[in-house]
Amino acid sequence: MIDKRLERILNIWRIEASTYTYSTSISTTLAQAYAIKVLGFNVDLLGLMVSLQIGSVSLGFLVGSLLLVVFRRKRILLWKLFGAVNRILWAIIGFTHLLPIEAKTPFFLASIATAQFTGSIAGLASGDVGADLVSRERAIKFFSSLNSLTLLASCLGLATATVIFNFLLLNTVEAYTIAYSVALASSIISTILLALLEDLNPVTTRVKPVDALREYVYIARSQEASNYLKLVTIFMAMVNLPGALWNYYLLTVFKGSESWITLKAVVANLSQAVGFRVWGEISRRIGVKKTLYTGIFLTVPVPVIFIYASTLPAQLAMEAYSGFIWAAYNLANNIYTLYLPRRESRVHFITLLNLSFNAAAAVATRLGASIASLGLMEMNAVFIASTLGRVVAGFIARSKAPRLIVEASRK
Repeated sequence: MIDKRLERILNIWRIEASTYTYSTSISTTLAQAYAIKVLGFNVDLLGLMVSLQIGSVSLGFLVGSLLLVVFRRKRILLWKLFGAVNRILWAIIGFTHLLPIEAKTPFFLASIATAQFTGSIAGLASGDVGADLVSRERAIKFFSSLNSLTLLASCLGLATATVIFNFLLLNTVEAYTIAYSVALASSIISTILLALLEDLNPVTTRVKPVDALREYVYIARSQEASNYLKLVTIFMAMVNLPGALWNYYLLTVFKGSESWITLKAVVANLSQAVGFRVWGEISRRIGVKKTLYTGIFLTVPVPVIFIYASTLPAQLAMEAYSGFIWAAYNLANNIYTLYLPRRESRVHFITLLNLSFNAAAAVATRLGASIASLGLMEMNAVFIASTLGRVVAGFIARSKAPRLIVEASRK
């Protein structure tokens, strides 16, 4: 009976995740282009937007960890409540142009920050629930298939946006309005499905704040956990140096359009969908640690390739490569995040991990945007610095990444 109930919940989760991803693939992918094309953001304001976006994630994980300490027995409700706000807010940012001019920028930035804040709380709760729903033995197979499914849903969302911008013969504002209306409809459907999910392994014990503090101390003193925190923080800081620049570069330097952004995302997602399947098999053979640092090393050339890929075909080829190799890192990181800490420490480990790398990423993004605002040469230097930093992160991962117990059980 429990097996049938579990399978039903996992199937609902797959569909919920797919409709959620369909919605956010439109709303999040077009957010920067919308800010540039409709709201008139420059590179410095775009850097503030992305930095605020990333920083809100850190704040959300901090607050989310406290909420899960106090209300962990209600973690499924936290997932549902904050998850609903997250997806709805992302969908309504595309209607910012309807507001009075003085309210547009504050509303847009506040909505994105709140969406990220609530999304990180929902992600923390969903990760805690999901890790108890899916056994370690089943983890790689389930999460690789779930990731592939959501990436395919993302491709459908991006394909929808591409059709809207390329074939409906609408002006810019009309195209964005229709695209975000579709995203809003899908977000409502996913919210209904989210409400149907259940926590089949609820936590019954109460956790006091002092016990939570002990868990943070335990993680800090754990060499394996602290090493992983450091390497992910360094890597994500290097990755996010040009975090605010990719779409700006496409639209202003290469003179691309929204279709460049959506088509690139489609190719990247399709490539990742394939990559998750391939790297899932590879990971079972070589182990999670080797998958992690191999994925990091393979991302090294991406920033430099980007600044020389001035045509749409070149950009699509780069995305095909990038999507495939990022699947290796993302899959390994998902497994590490959920199964490196013991169950009692999982929420606190995820919180520290996200606080650490998102804070570093926010600072790196703001720094990169500030340097890039000086000129094109400085902007290119930011991409090159990202490449060099990834090399350093790869060697750190190779020497310091811990070996998971789940690896010992592979055949």
